[in-house]
Amino acid sequence: MRNCGHSLNTQNTLQRILGAILGVALFIAAFIFTSVILAVAASVALVVWAWLWWRTRELRRAAREEGSAVIEGEYRVERETRRLDDD
Repeated sequence: MRNCGHSLNTQNTLQRILGAILGVALFIAAFIFTSVILAVAASVALVVWAWLWWRTRELRRAAREEGSAVIEGEYRVERETRRLDDD
């Protein structure tokens, strides 16, 4: 009967070791997967930024040639008034 207890202890230790190895392997796989996803997202963001930069280059050039133009204006706050047809 003593042999049976020793066998269970060895099996339990083996399960813990295999569980730890599996846990580390899954952690590494999750890290690699996250790294790939972040790299793809950064690449897409860079492509979108480059496309927007390219599409707006003529607007930037026109604004630079025009100089700094200030648009002046006035405003006035009007209070609400009752109209005759409002009842």
